[in-house]
Amino acid sequence: MTAPVGVSAPTPTARPTRWRSPVRVRVTAAAVLVGTVIGGIGMLFFLHALRSDLESALAESAAQQADSVVARLEAGASPQAAAVTGQDDVLVQVLDEQGRIRATDHPELTTPISQAPGSSGEVRVAELGDEYIVVARDAPGGSVVAGRASEQVTTASRSAVRALAVAVPIGIALLGATVWFVVGRALRPVESMRREAATITSEHLHRRLPVPAGADEIPLLAATLNDMLDRIDAFQRGQRRFVADASHELRSPLAVLRQLAEVARRHPDSTSVAALAEDVLAEEARMEGLVTALLTLARLDGVDPADLRVVDLDDAVHTEVDRMRRLHPGIVLDRHGVGAGQVRGDAVLLGRVVANLLRNAVRHARSTVTVTLAERDGEVELVVSDDGPGVPPDERERVFERFTRLDEARSRDVGGAGLGLAIVHDVVVTCGGRVHVEDAETGGARFVVRLPAVEPA
Repeated sequence: MTAPVGVSAPTPTARPTRWRSPVRVRVTAAAVLVGTVIGGIGMLFFLHALRSDLESALAESAAQQADSVVARLEAGASPQAAAVTGQDDVLVQVLDEQGRIRATDHPELTTPISQAPGSSGEVRVAELGDEYIVVARDAPGGSVVAGRASEQVTTASRSAVRALAVAVPIGIALLGATVWFVVGRALRPVESMRREAATITSEHLHRRLPVPAGADEIPLLAATLNDMLDRIDAFQRGQRRFVADASHELRSPLAVLRQLAEVARRHPDSTSVAALAEDVLAEEARMEGLVTALLTLARLDGVDPADLRVVDLDDAVHTEVDRMRRLHPGIVLDRHGVGAGQVRGDAVLLGRVVANLLRNAVRHARSTVTVTLAERDGEVELVVSDDGPGVPPDERERVFERFTRLDEARSRDVGGAGLGLAIVHDVVVTCGGRVHVEDAETGGARFVVRLPAVEPA
């Protein structure tokens, strides 16, 4: 089935499964990637900080050991007695002023450790097969070098690496699972909206998307889409009503023409050629007016506000008043109140606005139609008044709807197709203005059009 104008039939699309949603996969993959990078950088910083803290602790312990040896030497202890510590991971050397070993707690170590007094650092001791954090201090008769084995630093670092090698992947996995779950719950309303949207066609425009609870972006999106569906539904219903009304209005003059032709053929003596021609021309004029109005409405649908140009509205008023005076010499058209006024719009359509207002006023006026045009408060105000019966208050909104005719204008000899004022309303709104009807001082109707005035350059 072909979709109506303005509403496209839904295009079948592949339904992404809930567990393979590209958005879900991308977000989870991005979270895992970022978590992996941050976890790796964090591991490096943690291990570096851990090793620095352990080495600082060993250096402080070695310094305390050296200070203790210096204190014993200053108390008169012999270098051999002062160098004894009783700890395997501690290295002590008492050196003379030439840097030779006077005493040590590791007799197998015959090479003195060269370290400037007051400094500390890591030294590889080949004889002992280990690395030491050593600290040197001045002492009576030379210096003291004390060191602590850094094996525990390496052991602690390895243990930390093993622990982090297990903890970080588990943390990243938990992060990925959490993101997968949270994104899935966040996308669940979107999937419900997608399923419902897939069922909305031109025959089911009354249906709406479910709006989830909350005030975040997804409920706002659902509400916005529902508003859009409301506008599409209203537009389609208006189009259908417009097509039905237009078809009915076009069918009426065609039926009259057929009836006139059949009567003339069956009863040629009952009418003259002149009378038949007059009736045919009247129906033709009615049909022409209706087609012209329909074309005007169709032109309105293609108007781009960016294409509107500056129009001298007073020129259009004078042109249409002159034309209406020739067509209706029995009606007084007063235009003394017409001043200059420039607006932005389409010259042809604005001319149609003036013509339709004048035609409507002349049709209902008893004797006088008054036209004024003035610029005030940044707007150009066009007023067309008549001394006819006026428009009842409860009909003043409906009179601008398409194919609307008041009771006294139902006759096709008096009223039109009910499109004139609808065209006025649509053109004025397209040009950024507004129109309404009120009571005139003469007792008839007073149509007021206000359009934004063009600011002087």
